[in-house]
Amino acid sequence: MEEKDKEYSILQNFVYCIKATIQNYPKLLVLCVSLIVINAAIPVITTFLPKVVIDEIVNQKPLEHLMFATGLFLGTIIIMTSLQKYIDRLIYWHKYKMNTYFLKMVTNKSLRTDYCNQEDEHFRNLQSESFASCNGNFSYYAQIYDTSVGFMANLLGFVTFFYVLIRLNIIIVFFLVISTLASYFMNKRIIKWEKVNNEEKISYTQKLQYITKVSGEIKAAKDIRLYNMIAWLNSVYRVNMEGVNSWYKKYASKIFKVSICDCSFSLVREGVTYFYLLYLVLQGTLTVADFVLYFNVIVGFSAWLNSLLGQVNTINRLNVSINRFRTFVEYPEKYCRNSGEKIHDFLKPRTIELKNVSYQYSGEDSKVIDDLSLTINPGQHLAVVGLNGAGKTTLVKLICGLIDPTEGQVLYDGKDLKELDRDDVYKAFGVVFQQYSILPVTIAEIVAENIRENVNVDRVKKCLEQAGLIEKINSLKYGLDTKYDKTMWEDGIDLSGGEKQKLLLARALYKNSPIVILDEPTAALDPISEQNMYELYNGVMDSKSSIFISHRLASTRFCSHIILLENGKIIECGTHDELLSLHGKYYELFETQAKHYREEKVDEYEHS
Repeated sequence: MEEKDKEYSILQNFVYCIKATIQNYPKLLVLCVSLIVINAAIPVITTFLPKVVIDEIVNQKPLEHLMFATGLFLGTIIIMTSLQKYIDRLIYWHKYKMNTYFLKMVTNKSLRTDYCNQEDEHFRNLQSESFASCNGNFSYYAQIYDTSVGFMANLLGFVTFFYVLIRLNIIIVFFLVISTLASYFMNKRIIKWEKVNNEEKISYTQKLQYITKVSGEIKAAKDIRLYNMIAWLNSVYRVNMEGVNSWYKKYASKIFKVSICDCSFSLVREGVTYFYLLYLVLQGTLTVADFVLYFNVIVGFSAWLNSLLGQVNTINRLNVSINRFRTFVEYPEKYCRNSGEKIHDFLKPRTIELKNVSYQYSGEDSKVIDDLSLTINPGQHLAVVGLNGAGKTTLVKLICGLIDPTEGQVLYDGKDLKELDRDDVYKAFGVVFQQYSILPVTIAEIVAENIRENVNVDRVKKCLEQAGLIEKINSLKYGLDTKYDKTMWEDGIDLSGGEKQKLLLARALYKNSPIVILDEPTAALDPISEQNMYELYNGVMDSKSSIFISHRLASTRFCSHIILLENGKIIECGTHDELLSLHGKYYELFETQAKHYREEKVDEYEHS
C-alpha cells in the first residue's frame, strides 16, 4: 500500500525548520532576525522622510535644522543598507551549510532505508524530489529562510502602515485589505493545482534525468553509436520534454489568468484610495506634508500587503515541498533494525528454511514466487537454475532478507526472519549480484568495502590470491592503491569481465560471511568462462553454505543439490546426474543448451 504524504501545518513545519536551525547553526537564526528588522525599517524611514522635509520647509525651520534632520535620516538609511548587504552575504553562506544538513538527511535515509522501500516507486519519487528540494542555494530549503525573512519584514511593515492608515479612515483600510485578500484567494488556486499535478511533472523530469545520465556514460556509449540509438533517445527525450513543457504551459496559463484578476483588483484598490486622498486635500482636511505621507503609506501598504500575501502563497508552496521531504525522511521502515533479536555468532553456518513462501510485487497480477518450500543446510552447495524470469533473483532477495514474503515464512535456525535484527542477518551473507556495483576507489577499498585506513592489507592480499587476481594487482604500478575506473581517475584502471568477477569474489571472501550467494554475476561471460569462474568460486568456499544462481545448467553441475525453478515454483530437484536421469524439464533444457553450444563449436571450426 502506498504511503500517504504527510499533512503537517505551516506552523508545524516552521517549528521543524527552526529547531533544525537552532540545533545546527543558531547564528543563522540571529542573522535572519536582524535582517527582518532592517528590511522592515528601511522602507518605513524612506516613507516618512519626505513628510519631515516638507514640514521643515513649510514651517520655515532654519536651514541647519533641515540639513540635520535630512542627514540623520539619510545616514541611518546608508548604515542600514550596508548592514543589509553584509548580513545577506552571511545568510547566503549559512543557508548553504543548512542545505548540506538536510541533504545529509536525504542521503542517510537513502542509504539506511529498507530495501523494499527502494523498490517502491512512490518512495523513489519522494527521494528524487527531496534531493532536489535541498540541493543548491536556490533550493526549496534555501528559500525557506528568504521567504521567512520576507514574510516577517512584510508583516512588520504592514502593521506599521496599518496603524498610520487607521488614523486616517478605517473604512479605507478594510477596503484595501478585502480587495487584496480577493487576489490572495485567486492565487491560492494555483498552489492547489500544482499540488494535485506534481507527480506528473516528476515522472517526466525523472525520465529526462535518466536519459541525460545514460547519454554521458561510457558503458552506454558503444551501444548508442553501434545501434544508432541517438535518434531514438532524442525522440524519447523530446516526448518527455514536451510533457514537461505542456505541464508548465498549463501552469503558466493558470498564473496568467490569476495575474489578470490580480491587476484588476489592484487598479480598483489604488484608484479609489488615491481619489479619496485628493478629496481630503481639496476639503482642506490634509496638509501637503500629510498628503505626501499618506500617499506613500497607501502605496507602501498595498505593496506590503501584496508582498505579504505573495509570501503566504510561497510559504504554502514550500509547505508542500517540506511535507514531501518529511514524508520521505519519516517513511516507515518495515524491518527490525537494532530492535530485533540479535545474532551473536556470525560465522556459524545456519539452516535456512523457506516454508510455503510466496511473493508478489506491488501492482503485479501474478506471484513471482508461488508457495515455495526449501531447506538449505549448513555447508551445502546449492544451485538454483531456470530460465530468465523464473524468479531466481527474487528468491535470492527473500533468502537474504532484502524483502519479506507476501505469504509464508523464511526461517534462520528455526527463527522467523521478521523477528531477527535485519542488519545482523545481512552480515551473514556475502552476495554477488548480476547487476553489481563497484565504487571508483582503490582496489584495497573495493575488496574491504572500507576506507584505506581501516583496511587489513594482509587479508585483502589473501582474498585476492584465493580469487586468482593477485598477480594482476601486483603487476600494477600502485598495487592495492590503484584506483578503479578510468572515467573518474586519470591514473585509474578498468578491468575485464572475468577480472571484475574475481574482484567481486575477493570482496565476498573478505566479508567472511558463512553464506555466499552468486546471483548470475557471470551472465555476461561465455559458458566456458562462467563454468571456470563458478568452479573457482566453489573451490574457495570451504565449509561455507553456497548458493549458485544460473540459467546455464552446465555451469552448476558441481553442486551437491540443484533445484529447477519455473514460474516461481520448484519443479525438479536433485544432483546433476539425478536430474538428467529423470528425463524431465532439466534434461530437456540441458540438452537444448548443449546442442546450441555444440553447434556454435562446429560453426567456429568450419570458419576457422
